[in-house]
Amino acid sequence: MLTVLFLSQKGGVGKTLITTSLATALAISGYRTWFIDLDPNATASRVLGVNNPGSVNGALTYMMGITKAVRTSTAFIEDGVVGNIKVIPPGASPITNPYTALPSTTVLSSRISSLIKGIGNYRVRPNFILIDTPALSLALNPGLMMALIGNADVITLVATDEPGGMGWLGNMLEYASTMGPGKEGIVVLNKLSSIRGNLDIGVKNVVKILRNPAIEAAWRLGSIPYLVKDPELGQFRKAIDELTALLERLNAERVWVSP
Repeated sequence: MLTVLFLSQKGGVGKTLITTSLATALAISGYRTWFIDLDPNATASRVLGVNNPGSVNGALTYMMGITKAVRTSTAFIEDGVVGNIKVIPPGASPITNPYTALPSTTVLSSRISSLIKGIGNYRVRPNFILIDTPALSLALNPGLMMALIGNADVITLVATDEPGGMGWLGNMLEYASTMGPGKEGIVVLNKLSSIRGNLDIGVKNVVKILRNPAIEAAWRLGSIPYLVKDPELGQFRKAIDELTALLERLNAERVWVSP
């Protein structure tokens, strides 16, 4: 079982559409995938077919200590049930910004660990756990970042080549290597004008996605871009398949070295 954390500097870089597309690709490949939605907006949960994701006991309310259990939903995509994807929505919060009411780093880490262990003990053990987050800041959310990175096996950073994107990427890579030494890192560079050439960012696992209005158009309509049968989305689907294969390899290596 591989726990994969997704982080981004700001909203709008495409992290959630990438994570939902990845979950779909993994499910299509036959892998049992759990999706933990930590974004209060619950965009991913809605796209994955969860009804009323903000009115249930969810991942955020569990982390805050408001609830002692979480509700799990089976994904419903494109008018069909996708049994290989289980979704834990963020859940309802009595305050507008739940991230201002999170407990200490130690408590957070313990609750996240408990949630992941609970998923691992599910009657059918999953292959992958994907954790989608809103844009988080090292300055504003240090405890949460530390707790999430500490409990993840793979840290995936989604960035663009827009101003500030590369600087954030460098800072996060340094932070992640310090807080989570030995953990695998993946960089997804999204909305690129070109995928030619190499960027020396010190990471061997890099997936590149071209800027494409068709991707955003599909997402705005509530569709998962990976499932849209449009030749214009060929490069995007290829990139998601590349990311899927990368996680397959990392998971296989983890299983191989586990006692």
